This record gives sequence, C-alpha cells and structure tokens, in this order.
Amino acid sequence: MNIGIVGLGLMGGSIAQSLSKNHTIYAYDLQEDALRYAEETGIITQGFSNLSAFFQHVKVVFVCLYPRAIPSFLEEATPWIQKGTVLIEISGVKTTVQSSIQVPEEAHYDFVMTHPIAGREKIGVRYAKASIFEKANFVIVPTERNLPSSLSLVETLAQEMGFRNITKLTAKAHDDIIAYTSQLTHVLSLALVNSEPDQIDVKKFIGDSYRDLTRISMINEILWSELFLENKQALLERIDAFETYLQRYRKAIEENDIEGLKALMVDARLKRLAIEEGNQ
Repeated sequence: MNIGIVGLGLMGGSIAQSLSKNHTIYAYDLQEDALRYAEETGIITQGFSNLSAFFQHVKVVFVCLYPRAIPSFLEEATPWIQKGTVLIEISGVKTTVQSSIQVPEEAHYDFVMTHPIAGREKIGVRYAKASIFEKANFVIVPTERNLPSSLSLVETLAQEMGFRNITKLTAKAHDDIIAYTSQLTHVLSLALVNSEPDQIDVKKFIGDSYRDLTRISMINEILWSELFLENKQALLERIDAFETYLQRYRKAIEENDIEGLKALMVDARLKRLAIEEGNQ
C-alpha cells in the first residue's frame, strides 16, 4: 500500500518508520532537509514539497500537523486529494479540531480523527523511533460521516504499528481524559522544574524520581502551548482537581497528621497498582 505522511517531524517520521517495512511511504513537508534525511535513511521512499505531486501517489495519508494548522492545510490540499482518500489526523486534541474542520457534503475523502498516545522529548524526524508505538495506546474518534471501511483500515494500521489498546471515544471524552493523563502531567513536570531553587546546583542532588518526573519538561513549547489552550476548559478542571489534593497533602503535613498522610498515600498506591495490573 502507498501511504503518505504530511508533516515529517517526530511523529510523522515515527509513523513512516513503523510502516515502511510493509508499505511504500511518501511524505510531504516544506523542510527540504527533513525530506532529504528521511530519504537517505530509508524512512520514506520519496519526499515532496509540492502537494499536487504528493497526492498523485497516495490515497491513505497521515496528517501529522499541529491542530491549528489542519484547517488551512485541508483548504489548500482539497483540490489535489484523490477521490476515496482516507486522511488520518493524529493531533492531541479533538473537540476544537472537529469544530474547525468543515468537511463539505460533497467531499471526496474521509477525514478520520485519531490520537497515537506516544512520543518522545525530542523534536524532528532525526529522532523518529518506531518503537515508541509498541504496546502503546491508540484512540480513534469516529464521526457520523466516517465510513466503516476507513475506521477498519485505521485500526489495522494501528495494530501493524504495534499499538496494544485501540479505543473509540467521542471528541469530548477524549479531551477530558487526555487533559488528565497527558496535559496535566506535562503541566506538573514543567511547574516542578520552574520551581527549582536558585541557590542550589540541582544536578548534584537529583535521583531517579526527579529524572522520571521531569523528563517530559524538555518540551516542544510551540506544540504544547497550543495543545494546552486548545483544550483549555478540560485542562483547567484537572488543574483544579489536582490543587485540591495538593492542599490535602499540605494540610496533613502542616498539622503533622501522619494517619491522614498514610491514607492519601495508600489511596494513590492502590489506584496506581490497578493501572499496572490492567496493563499486564
């Protein structure tokens, strides 16, 4: 199968790499050096910086763009998209993407919203790594207009890439849970690093706990600031919920309430163990 990648960054490159064993991969990107690198390393078969030429080769396309860039891309690309093409977008928010994409009734392509829940604290195709998808989670957000055959194709490709859990959700349900499992965790990591004591050379005192908690603070600020704001309400609700528990810990510590601290810790441990057991 010929598969296209629009946006040859970390995620686009990783998808290309994971599917290149069984498919012919074409890519569209305005960065000539990214296309050249991907061609030279065998991540893709051929790269294009021209939409017309790109869409002559592909009818299954992963759209690996930031959420706010998707509407303008579709507007520009529509004249070149072949009839029956399946466009698979992979952004980390869905409600605003769904509301901003007005696929016309006469559209000759199927636009499927998905979210491969995986990544690295790196930017660019040079850090692409197919293994980030192995045993990871994949979400499909179907709409009434999606063809069953398109959804089935997307699920098959996700399985081929190595995803273990494939879940179908509404756009709102997706954004609500991602605000907790992904966006809030990034906020916490960032805030922890932001609060670093100025008078201490932290690197001389860190252990695995600090490394694990702060790894994701090495962040693509352009992408993540957009994701936070595109899912603003859901993320604010999760921050409020977190602050409630942070205050409970603060109160228990301030009042020397050892039993209260233990109870909070046991509750957290049991919830985390339940997640671990579910992933076995």
